[in-house]
Amino acid sequence: MSAALALQNTSLSLPARLVLYIGPPATVLLTGLVSLRTGIVAPLAFVPAIWFYRKWRQFNEANPACRGQLEPMLWTFVTTGTIGITLVGLAQAAILKGAGFFLFSSDKLKDYFEEFARSTINGLSPEQIAHRVYLASTWQNWVFNALLSFAAAGLCEEVLKYLPVVYAQRRGREKERKERNRAYIDYAVAGALSFTLIESIGFIYGTAEQDQGTWPIFIMTCAERLFMAPIAHLSVGALSALRATRRDFYGEKMSLLSILGPSVFVHGLFDFMALSFSTLDGNPGWIHPTRPRLVIPMVSMGVAILSGAVWAVTREWKKIKSYERARKPSADGSSYNYQAINQDN
Repeated sequence: MSAALALQNTSLSLPARLVLYIGPPATVLLTGLVSLRTGIVAPLAFVPAIWFYRKWRQFNEANPACRGQLEPMLWTFVTTGTIGITLVGLAQAAILKGAGFFLFSSDKLKDYFEEFARSTINGLSPEQIAHRVYLASTWQNWVFNALLSFAAAGLCEEVLKYLPVVYAQRRGREKERKERNRAYIDYAVAGALSFTLIESIGFIYGTAEQDQGTWPIFIMTCAERLFMAPIAHLSVGALSALRATRRDFYGEKMSLLSILGPSVFVHGLFDFMALSFSTLDGNPGWIHPTRPRLVIPMVSMGVAILSGAVWAVTREWKKIKSYERARKPSADGSSYNYQAINQDN
């Protein structure tokens, strides 16, 4: 029975198989046609998805009744990376336009957005560079960075990564949903993998095709997007899924704010940290700092924030495992061993 269910979880329809077999090579090919450097690196962006798929196969073979199913996970991946990321982009644009309207006077608004959108300062005159330094130092720029980090990026993107959990809450029969107590994590990870894949390719393309795209900056951007970004997106996406699992499968009283709040905060903190170092380098918006006195503390703080996110995920996982141990019969024969709940907290 377990083997049959494991096989059922991995079954794919013909359209899903076509997407799985054609989608990745087509993405790499099209990327390479637009930007050769980006196309060469693009296959590496699929490595996290391949690794997690192999891990999911192992977990599915061990206990298929509690896992999500491959086909809806695949469509979650595709939808998040196409429709989802497009809608988030539109929402972010609306938030930032509204923020700019309230923060800047009408005569300065266009000027600020033009400078904010620059991805390189090569070719600018000393006067233009000095003007950018002035804009970056204003309180309006710091507030704008905070709104971008916590509202436009943190909130919008974490809501998108939470939508697969909402889907899992309503998918299938109620009895089957109650058994699949790892499905939230599977679907949330699928969405987060898609988001980080598309975002990473976009950042690498932007660096490769701009004047800023010298080899040291290009290599640094690739390292950040292919190693740090997946950890960041996956950890905060999994964090929300784990907290929702505690609520829906183990009876904890948690509001939607308490489920999403930690992920939104960590995401926003990471982005605000990065934008702050760009600001300290004299740039409104994001231009990768190149001076070691800025790069070293920026990377160090980024690693520290990601370590905190991974620690939070580990802590949530231990809580879930403690609840599961508490549901097993205790030594005295009682139904629940509630003392186990607090062992790892």
